[in-house]
Amino acid sequence: MPEKIRLGLVRCDTHSYYFGAMLNKCDPLLLQKNNYVVHHYLTNIYNPKRLTMPKVTGFRLVKVYDYNPEEAKKFSETFLSKPQICETLEKMTEGIDAVFIADCDGGGGDHLKLATPFLKKGIPAFVDKPFASTLRDAKAVVALGKKYNAPIFNSSILSVVPAADQFKNRINEIVRAYWPVPSSLPPAGSILGVVKGVGGAFSQELKGKAITGGLEERLAYVIHGIALGLNLFGRSVEWVECMGTLPLEYLHMHLKSGVEILVMNTSIDFFPESCSFYAAAYSKFGTIHSQPIGDPEFIGGGAKILRLFKKMILTGKPPVPYEDILEHIAVVEAGQLAQKTGKRVYLKDIT
Repeated sequence: MPEKIRLGLVRCDTHSYYFGAMLNKCDPLLLQKNNYVVHHYLTNIYNPKRLTMPKVTGFRLVKVYDYNPEEAKKFSETFLSKPQICETLEKMTEGIDAVFIADCDGGGGDHLKLATPFLKKGIPAFVDKPFASTLRDAKAVVALGKKYNAPIFNSSILSVVPAADQFKNRINEIVRAYWPVPSSLPPAGSILGVVKGVGGAFSQELKGKAITGGLEERLAYVIHGIALGLNLFGRSVEWVECMGTLPLEYLHMHLKSGVEILVMNTSIDFFPESCSFYAAAYSKFGTIHSQPIGDPEFIGGGAKILRLFKKMILTGKPPVPYEDILEHIAVVEAGQLAQKTGKRVYLKDIT
């Protein structure tokens, strides 16, 4: 492998600028022009030319692709390495060591199509959240990676954000009778975890629509609440229940450990300007509440994703078990069925 990892980037949206700026040098003023939101969070508020985000070294952006060539052109001009604009995914597969498939607002419906050319050539891939819009597609992506020995990484920032670790470290305060030895996860049946998601922040136009429509538009945001809940309170979901007007609006996950998680992807976001998540944990001994887990905190999570991605490329070993990645999408699929039928749905029945 060359001294620097030659990276191809697919889809030049907000996430591509967000992660790209941590990987490669960019022109701050062109960043401001081409993606004002990312510039706002990654620069000094008093000096638009001063970039303040963490850097993850060892990468070189060499190729980019977007459905809209104009978006690819704007992205390329922003970065000092001036990555080559590719007209097709097939052209992108040549001369790269890894690919980053970005997706800020999409529901993952095209991820299988976008990832396939790279995985078939054994190219390590990061596939943005949500991993796919259906469990069938998610399994197909994993199968390709295994068949062609191409490691795959997928993660929501909420799965790795350091602010979540700070909250987890406090859970022992309210389960001390059951849990005398500190650990990273709560013990069986000891707590109820609650996550305030941002599922409604960008979905007002969907309010009142049938639950069979509109999920993909919401899934880009709903998946974060699911990811945070599983990050904070444990994995191995046994069954789910779901209710509400919008898809996956109130989602209840029951873990095999006995821990209960309620994720509220409400139809109204009370803090839309900050895109902040909040978490709480309840037990017989009391309750704890998190500080905002929002845009300023996300930056540390973004950098951690890139460091894990780099490690995967160098070692060939996925940093997250594929079973954990698939579980997020299985929860989505089970949640849809539970909301439609009004009944509890076991993950074993759909996987």
